[in-house]
Amino acid sequence: MAEKLDPKETVKIEEVVISHMFEIAALVEVLERKGVCTKQEVLDMIQKLRRKTPRAETAQEAFPKPYLSTQAENALMDRMFELFTATGLTTHQAKALLRRANLLVDLGERLTPKSTH
Repeated sequence: MAEKLDPKETVKIEEVVISHMFEIAALVEVLERKGVCTKQEVLDMIQKLRRKTPRAETAQEAFPKPYLSTQAENALMDRMFELFTATGLTTHQAKALLRRANLLVDLGERLTPKSTH
């Protein structure tokens, strides 16, 4: 019989996925800043690997533009990380804050009338 897990020690799959996403995005950013590769090269490699293993493909909506952010998005992300650091937030606190922000965005999306265009 399987051993029962302590709920205090378990981690939600979403937390693991988000953590891995940030780690991979950070690695790509560092590699690009050091001139080792570009984000486009990473995207091209992802597509190549997906073609080799079609069963591993995800729906396009899941990750519309993986690791390919606009300059404005990059600037916002950099500023967010600067603010997290400047205010002394721990990783756990920053994640909790981002989860709360996500809930607010979702709520705003539900309350905003849908556009027809």
